[in-house]
Amino acid sequence: MTRTGGENGVGGAHQLIEGEAFRRFIERVSDYAIYVIDPGGYIVTWNVGAERLKGYRADEVIGRHFSLFYTDEARAAGRPAEILRSAAERGSVEEVDWRVRKDGTRFWADVTIAAVREGEELLGYTKVTRDLTAARRAEEARLKLARAEEAVRLRDQFLSIASHELRTPLSTLQLQLASLVEKLKRIDGKLAARLDRARRSGDRLVELIETLLDVSRISTGRLTIKRERFNLRDAVDEVVERFREHAAQVASTIAVSAVDVEGDWDRLRIEQVLTNLLGNAVKYAAGTAIDVTVARNGGHAMLEVRDRGPGIPDDALDRVFGRFERAASTAHYGGLGLGLYVTREIVVAHGGTIAAENCQDGGVRFKVVLPLGAD
Repeated sequence: MTRTGGENGVGGAHQLIEGEAFRRFIERVSDYAIYVIDPGGYIVTWNVGAERLKGYRADEVIGRHFSLFYTDEARAAGRPAEILRSAAERGSVEEVDWRVRKDGTRFWADVTIAAVREGEELLGYTKVTRDLTAARRAEEARLKLARAEEAVRLRDQFLSIASHELRTPLSTLQLQLASLVEKLKRIDGKLAARLDRARRSGDRLVELIETLLDVSRISTGRLTIKRERFNLRDAVDEVVERFREHAAQVASTIAVSAVDVEGDWDRLRIEQVLTNLLGNAVKYAAGTAIDVTVARNGGHAMLEVRDRGPGIPDDALDRVFGRFERAASTAHYGGLGLGLYVTREIVVAHGGTIAAENCQDGGVRFKVVLPLGAD
């Protein structure tokens, strides 16, 4: 709807903008849309800020009804007339809601509309609008981040509690199964073998629970490193020996090339690193040769595990160290996607680095660099 300047109400509204100082002030404001509407809601004035914010030039909008800037839903609900009535009754009204620009886009607006009277006569209304879209988006992002952080906190708390509750009964069950296996070997070899398979499945569950506990410790900053001086070569030999039987079962071989390298590390944690890397190699590269190398480079120990399996997609080489991350090429092998995450955190806690790279002749190589002494 458009209203011409000669209709009732416009002359009274023009009284609101009389005075050179007032006009200059309004014209200079560019961050706020400031304009005057007559008692019927028709636009009388238009400033630079209004043009910038709403997209209309003065000649396009003066004489039109201010409901032009409301959404279809707000107009259908009679909101423009309602806000004018409220401003006339109360003197002024402020609301925060969506408004519409000339190009049809919406913005989140803080609107103040004030009635101006001369005695009992309503001359019109002054209207000030500012764009809060950026602030709204920032607040939404903050709330989204807060919800995500709370979800992570609750998840980690659940993992910690559940893991602790599961570990004790599983450990007891493992001890009982191991005892039964030894006794049954002399009585019924087949039944003993079946129980031994059950025990190994229990071992896998214990490993998963320990991994979940490590994730909880890392998330809460409680991953501790107990340093002692030892020869990295000895730790590697011990872990590799534990894997040889398992590797043979899947037709893999493990070759070790190691020199003596002594350093101050947490032996159990370093063995955990190698166990995770070897476990991945045996699982994902079954039937191939696996090489483990220990060397020294200045003040650092170099530990490498190389397999000849399918490798890792290049775009996933960094992501495989994230929580619950698994490369697409290995997803069908199962698992939680936590082993390499824990491995990286252990290495970082020692002041070291770990990286993965695909080999030109196939397979993947994991490189661990550890400082010989504490940081």
